Amino acid sequence: MEGRIGNAFACERCRKHKVRCVPSDVAGICQRCQKARVECIEHVARRRPAKPRGSVLHSTPSRLSDLGTKTESLSSIVTSSSASQPPQPQQPQQPQQPQLSQQSQQSQQSQQAQQSQQAQQSQQAQQLPPSSSMTHQINDVARQRTPTPVNPPKVSLRPNPVASPESALSFWESINDTISGMGRLDPVLRSISVIHMELLVQSFERMVDYFPFVMLPAEVPVRILMTQRPVLMFAVLTVASYDSALLQLSLSREFRKVVMVKVMNGEKSLDLLQGLLVFIAWHHHYMDPQGVSMHMLLQMCIGMAGDLGLDRIASSYHLNDPRERESKRAYLGCYYLSSSLRLVEHSRPHSLTYTPIIRNYATELFRFRDRESDQVLPSLVETCRLFEDVEETFHSSSEQVLVAKSQTKRLEEHWEAIRTQSRHMSEKYKTLQWLQLASKVHMFQQSVALDLTDRDNVPWAAGFQLSLRISCLRSIEQFLDASVQMSGSQYECLSIVDWFHLISTLTMLGKLALHSSTVPGWDPTELQLSKTFQHFRDQLCAQMPRPPLDGQERKVENVFDRFRRITTVMKLSIRQTPGRSSPSSTFEITTSSRQTVSLLQENPILPKPNGVANGVDLPAPWKQSQPTYDIASEEFLRKFLMGTL
Repeated sequence: MEGRIGNAFACERCRKHKVRCVPSDVAGICQRCQKARVECIEHVARRRPAKPRGSVLHSTPSRLSDLGTKTESLSSIVTSSSASQPPQPQQPQQPQQPQLSQQSQQSQQSQQAQQSQQAQQSQQAQQLPPSSSMTHQINDVARQRTPTPVNPPKVSLRPNPVASPESALSFWESINDTISGMGRLDPVLRSISVIHMELLVQSFERMVDYFPFVMLPAEVPVRILMTQRPVLMFAVLTVASYDSALLQLSLSREFRKVVMVKVMNGEKSLDLLQGLLVFIAWHHHYMDPQGVSMHMLLQMCIGMAGDLGLDRIASSYHLNDPRERESKRAYLGCYYLSSSLRLVEHSRPHSLTYTPIIRNYATELFRFRDRESDQVLPSLVETCRLFEDVEETFHSSSEQVLVAKSQTKRLEEHWEAIRTQSRHMSEKYKTLQWLQLASKVHMFQQSVALDLTDRDNVPWAAGFQLSLRISCLRSIEQFLDASVQMSGSQYECLSIVDWFHLISTLTMLGKLALHSSTVPGWDPTELQLSKTFQHFRDQLCAQMPRPPLDGQERKVENVFDRFRRITTVMKLSIRQTPGRSSPSSTFEITTSSRQTVSLLQENPILPKPNGVANGVDLPAPWKQSQPTYDIASEEFLRKFLMGTL
């Protein structure tokens, strides 16, 4: 901007007295000069020429050019003076000429090199947007003034509150306008730059294979995603910022505000649906007991999918429209979450059940394959259908022995068929392997919980119950053995479905050790269930990441710390359970080694409301947990996920 020059029409006398110069009725004279009857001398304005706009950016090359000019003039003066006077060997004046000429040549070479470099940078700046070119020019001047370090610093994934590109600020300003009626946006989020966003998007790309139902468009810059998919972009930033617990909590709180405002305003869009699915898929990282539950968020997704007509998209073999493929993929994501998260609370009805259109969507996406992980979609959908089949088969808590045996055999054959068709894919994609092994655990878990009505009338009923319990134990071991083979980075990418199956399977192992009913031949002490639980629990805790926390982040308990804390309580309870091999047991059997062992009865060391069991104080972790802590209750899994234990 040009500088202010003041009143250019004030006369010299008014300017000298620093008063206002008001023209009079007579042309060429002001009122003050007319009243004083003196000559009114007109002031000639002298404006300082404005500096060129590129003077700040090109200050260093201009100084170099001035230095080169001065060096050349000094060199010419020394040369002319030395030529007019005879050489004097006593005074060392001759060596100055080649030295100065050499300096002038070096300055000219450096000037030419910098001019060529400046030309290349200007060509690159013309290809970038205006804001990017200006940023690059400022960075180039800073590089010319500051030497490049030998070892460049490591790029941090934390937000930088000092510098925020203009494009990122515009995105956060739009978010702030959305929630304007609910207060200002968290200032920490405004410091997230475009570079930081690109790093988080790269982290999300590694997480997609564990929830292959929402994907970012391929080869689309982050700046375009911020304008075209703002809610999805916000959700991606939230789930991918697991390295910083405080930042992730701030993002999750602001994301809930944005979703609430948009839903209350009646907005229904694919962008909002995809953002909600991503937010639910990794909800265990930032789950808030006082916040909106994941079931309510999932109901919003299912209702929005119905309003958008995602369950009525016509089948197409080619699927040329990418928007259509994203819509079908999002509808499959709603079904995947609904069929798995319903197991957290069995009393809830099915929100979304299996239909032929779900199978058609999975098959069509498998044929097109936007991503390599699309080949697992039919197997994931079929496994979720198996979960529904198990629930419908064993919906009653009591059944006849023959019916239970035939239904269990049918379900086993169905599981083996799914496993055989996708064996090569389950070895590569851990989420498919975990889901299939978890479905087998769930199948035997439901069959073991059946109350056989005609058990006393069927001779082989006790043997059938024992075989079911052994099969359940072996399926649990298979699942946990596959889980301990994963790396720490893979645990960070697990979706909430995989995380739920992990804690439910480990809890089922604890139930077999603590709350098993009396079955002839079943002895948890002889089977060493306590050692099995302790082995897998310690292996899992060792594999799970321990992010370095500093400052206030040490006060925030992440999902892995929560897992270690709760499973420590479970391990101490199982380990301190006394053996039940005394002759006073209700049932006794003789094993093949001619040893008489007793069967497990009701666990005598269950925690009481006052934190005391059988007159003996419980371990320290029991006292820190809630008095209503009960591993056999239906609320246990939900409280485990919410972190309220």
